[in-house]
Amino acid sequence: MKPSEKFNREARDAEKRASRRADEERLKAGEDPAVLQRENSIFPEEFIRNARISNRRQSLGR
Repeated sequence: MKPSEKFNREARDAEKRASRRADEERLKAGEDPAVLQRENSIFPEEFIRNARISNRRQSLGR
């Protein structure tokens, strides 16, 4: 396996700042916050609502 290249934290931080600025501009322009949330989320829209928790009783107590 080839060693991965060193992660450029400064470049990633700059990307995130630019993305946040673009999102802020879209919100100021009247874009629906739910649309931005869906675009920025790593989970599909219905993921949390339809999630099945295999150890729910254990997680929540009995």
